[in-house]
Amino acid sequence: MTNEKLELFLKSKKFNIPTKEILNLQYEVLKWLDNNALGAIIYGRPRIGKTRAIQYIAKSLRAKYGSSLPIYTINAYDHIPSINQFYTDFLIAMNHPVATKGSGAIKKERLINALLSAALDTEFRRIILFIDEAFNYREKDYNWLMHVYNELNAKDVQLTVFMVGTKELKNSKTALIHAKQQQIVGRFMVNEYEFKGISSTVDIQICLSSYDKHLENEEFNNIILTEFYFPEAYKDNMRLISCASLIMEEFTKLMAANDIDINSDIPMQYFINLINYCLKKFGKYGEGIYFPSAENWREAILESGYIATERCEIELSMSF
Repeated sequence: MTNEKLELFLKSKKFNIPTKEILNLQYEVLKWLDNNALGAIIYGRPRIGKTRAIQYIAKSLRAKYGSSLPIYTINAYDHIPSINQFYTDFLIAMNHPVATKGSGAIKKERLINALLSAALDTEFRRIILFIDEAFNYREKDYNWLMHVYNELNAKDVQLTVFMVGTKELKNSKTALIHAKQQQIVGRFMVNEYEFKGISSTVDIQICLSSYDKHLENEEFNNIILTEFYFPEAYKDNMRLISCASLIMEEFTKLMAANDIDINSDIPMQYFINLINYCLKKFGKYGEGIYFPSAENWREAILESGYIATERCEIELSMSF
């Protein structure tokens, strides 16, 4: 096992740890599914960890319902609505071998048949669809999605759609309500959840606990990150979870010093960045210190990009 290989893993999407907010969202998703909800919108500010949450929750759903449960993720993007492209994107999300050939009508038939086949291979007769960056969907996209839902429903297969995006998605729901598009809102948007970042010491403790346990990855499952990077401290029963209060204090000091609202939530992207920086810079394969200090955590927070990004957003807001 090389340190370089582990560092690449920690920077990849394969490394995914539960946060308090992910666990809360997972509870809501399971509740919605138990209640046979048709869909929900999940929104929050950029880089907050929504995409990682989708990945974590999809994995937990397969653990609960079985690995054969059809779960797909469409990555929406800014576009001019096209029936041909809509069905192409859905087929690509399914890894269908013939996703791009044929007209829109042919692709629709191909998609419905593929979805039915996948759903009927399980006892649940259910398909779960996540649409990431769903604020990019337009009214026509929603109408085509309803057509898919209706076709599946006629065959007694339920399609549950979770739309994920920034607060623009919440605005999209409001706009559809004003446009009297109740059939869209009522079908896919009744339930909603505002996804937030890290905002308390408890949130940090939940995240750091994953670094004090064996990694949940087949290739690296023999590794405990705290032990790997701070072996002497680990032998002395030191754990990263004990740093939670220290990290929160340093965040609060830096936020106050930079005119950032201390009640703001911290996007997960920057939290992962700061932990990775600390492990690499101060751990066994860097400076080799015994265990991170307040000064080390302060440096890691500054290097994570969080303070610089927040300052930039403040300056931009003041320029208007």
